[in-house]
Amino acid sequence: MSRQAEIFESKVGLAPLPDETLFSWCSRYHRLAANGLDRTTCLQLFGHARIGSAHDFPGRIDELVARSKGSLGSAEQVIRDRTLLPFYWPFKPSDLARQSVAAMRGNDIAHLKYRLGLLTSGLGAAHPLKSCPECMQADLEGHGWAYWRRAHQLPGVWVCPSHGIPLRVSHLKLDQVARFAWTLPVPACGQEVVCLDRAADKSTQGGWLRRLAAQGLALVGMSPGRFADPVRIAQAFRFRMEGIGMLHASGRVRWREVEPRLLQLATNLACFPEARQDADLGLLQGQLARLLSARSLAHPLRYLTWITAWFDGIDDFEHAYESSGMATDQACATAASPRATCDAATQGQVPEAILTALRDGSLSMTAAARQLGVSYATLAAWACRVAIEPPRRPKKLDPPSWNLALEMLRNGAEKQAVADAAKVSVLTVTRVLRTVPGLQDEWHCVRHESRRLAARAVWAKVTAPNLHLGVKRLRRLEPAAYAWLYRNDHDWLKASLERVATAHRANHAAVRMERSDARMADALRNVALSCSREAPRRLFDELKRALPALRKAIHSPEQWPLTVEALTVSLRCHRSAHPLLDQAGADEQAER
Repeated sequence: MSRQAEIFESKVGLAPLPDETLFSWCSRYHRLAANGLDRTTCLQLFGHARIGSAHDFPGRIDELVARSKGSLGSAEQVIRDRTLLPFYWPFKPSDLARQSVAAMRGNDIAHLKYRLGLLTSGLGAAHPLKSCPECMQADLEGHGWAYWRRAHQLPGVWVCPSHGIPLRVSHLKLDQVARFAWTLPVPACGQEVVCLDRAADKSTQGGWLRRLAAQGLALVGMSPGRFADPVRIAQAFRFRMEGIGMLHASGRVRWREVEPRLLQLATNLACFPEARQDADLGLLQGQLARLLSARSLAHPLRYLTWITAWFDGIDDFEHAYESSGMATDQACATAASPRATCDAATQGQVPEAILTALRDGSLSMTAAARQLGVSYATLAAWACRVAIEPPRRPKKLDPPSWNLALEMLRNGAEKQAVADAAKVSVLTVTRVLRTVPGLQDEWHCVRHESRRLAARAVWAKVTAPNLHLGVKRLRRLEPAAYAWLYRNDHDWLKASLERVATAHRANHAAVRMERSDARMADALRNVALSCSREAPRRLFDELKRALPALRKAIHSPEQWPLTVEALTVSLRCHRSAHPLLDQAGADEQAER
């Protein structure tokens, strides 16, 4: 065993071929080393019997770099140039990119696909091995090897970027078949996908597939976190839709204007294996609403499909993304300018020398205001913020009225009530609040606490006899008190609701599951109809290639009853192409 784990020194300098994946390089090493067992090669390269054999996100890259003596480059270079991970970086935060690199360099790759959002995206987490027949022939003639190209393995790439023909799909590395095996592409293992072959004959869908593949290739070369802000993404789409008249002045979507584009996108998705079940107008409307509301989409492939619908390419979208970022920053700066100016005035616009002179009394407030070019009231408010009390000029408030106003304000009285008691205007009361250090903060704290006690009393009075009504009905009885407590005293409100009768909160998962099942069944029927009775010898494999999400129904048939029924009917209708099904039918007839 120790000798089997030794690396094949004479071939450790095996140079990678252009655009070759790490899995392909390891498979070629496996052939050259003449290792009988796949685990032997994995032990030699990665120091583990299984970790490292994944064709999309292999682990223990640091160990591979050390054992191969850097013939592939550094660990970061291997991950960036030889794996599929960079495809998921641009639409994810930079921190997640660093964490994913650290996971692949070490042993912790168990939850990597979940952290990248693949398991919750609805598009599946599998990356089927794909190859181009013409590229295979050219590689054999030019290099002596047919190898896996990374450009073919990227999600969304189903047309060869070099030759423009549909790719062939290998059944290996899927459904636990040859899960840990090292393999290279051969013509016998590449199977056609019916929906791709039919789409290639149509200029519209074929062109869309080629544009989508080009965007996926461009996405790999971008930096992590390049499009990680869903707010800016939403703004980019809104600016584009507004420019072509698909948004109302209020920002609402003109669905009648948008519907033709959604229908065209649904037509394109019908020939797209990874998202064929999403070719539904209602589902696309929901996805677009989610996108425009700045809610992030789990899979970058969903962003790319929407970019093809609204932009000329990834470069066009990048320019719109940058423009939306500048517009957002400018809007934020404009909205925050009054407060920013005020803070800057109190902290930086008033020189320290003037503040010192005001504290010492060597400079009057009037003279300082004249030097700064502001009014006396403005400088008095600024001075109050740095604990400098301006001199009082009792033209309107004599000492008794002044003391009365201070006492009432410290108790949280209304400005109008203080003005009536002191026989002055509300503007004068406001000036008192702004020019007495600490008085305004104290006044706000007292009023806030008074409002809190009042809201608590009102809410407690409502909830005490009506605990059986539930939270929703209680909110209708006192909406103002509930809203104030929810925003300002949430912990107390939450504690007060512990005894309130609560109904089970459903997230409508069952309804969404039923709709997904219906869409999957419709997509399966369409694929089955496009398959002739004579062409596919194994219809079941053809359906899985054309509809990768069908594997979910196979593994959990109880959750997909309509899909399972459609699958059963389709297989029975194609019995002439399935000898096993014909034999099963003959056995049933014999038993009867």
